Amino acid sequence: MAFVVTPLKDFTAEPQGQTNRKMYLYQVDPMLLQEEEGFNLRYYDDPKVKAHIEAFCESYMADRYVPPMMVRALNDGRIVVIEGHCRRRGVQLAISRGAKIPLVNVIPFRGNDAERVELMLRSAQGLKLEPLDIARGYLRLSQMGLKPAEIAASQSKSPARVEQLLTLATASGEVHDLVRTGAVSVDIAIDAVRAHGEGAATVLSQKLEVAKQEGRQRVTKSVVRGHTVPRKTVEAVFARVERAMAQMPAALRQQAEELQAIPERERANQKVEVEANVLLGLLGAAQEIEAMKARLAKQAARGEAPE
Repeated sequence: MAFVVTPLKDFTAEPQGQTNRKMYLYQVDPMLLQEEEGFNLRYYDDPKVKAHIEAFCESYMADRYVPPMMVRALNDGRIVVIEGHCRRRGVQLAISRGAKIPLVNVIPFRGNDAERVELMLRSAQGLKLEPLDIARGYLRLSQMGLKPAEIAASQSKSPARVEQLLTLATASGEVHDLVRTGAVSVDIAIDAVRAHGEGAATVLSQKLEVAKQEGRQRVTKSVVRGHTVPRKTVEAVFARVERAMAQMPAALRQQAEELQAIPERERANQKVEVEANVLLGLLGAAQEIEAMKARLAKQAARGEAPE
């Protein structure tokens, strides 16, 4: 695709003679470029985003190639960035540090409000948006009247995933904070919101406390669902208990049934004779359970999933 570089005269005027084989580039003073308040989905306090902007700053200061930003002119004459917000901050940071950059190339954007959001979401330049930011973008498109299937088609995602992220986008700020800090994964947050609604933040905060007591820094599926007992352990315990019960004499079974009818505090002083094999079988089952608990505790300390 060929580009025609044009000095900025009247950015709001449509360039003449534009064809499908040409893309007009305007040259703009980078200090004139602004952000439209509330438009960009980027979370600028994220250390990854800060590093990304710093990298652009270094590129501008070293006179390395940086792709042009896509911009549009507002009715009041301001020029705002549609795609390339980190590049804008990078070039202005470079200028504040002494770089001489009188002009940068920009591409004019023409499209409606929904198309502007779609462009920002699917932009392939630089650092990808975080899932929470994407969720907020999907919500913005939904509020503009787009259906989940239409959002999915424009972003090459499944309608089910769009629905999931729309659920996350409508969650409380407390849930968003837990996701943003990495204490809770996106999918666990979505499951919690679907299951608990407005109470999701409270449930997730409680699960985070449980995770920290186990030596973890984030909520995992095992914390939410509880530890899964390995099948081989279950089978071993069942086998030991079954063998012990099979060896229990009929008289002892009858005595046990009679004791069940007595209040618990009255049973405290009762004595029962148990055959050695029965006792050892039950003891072996208890030992299997204790060994399983120890293995799960070690896996939790290492942040591993149960085997």
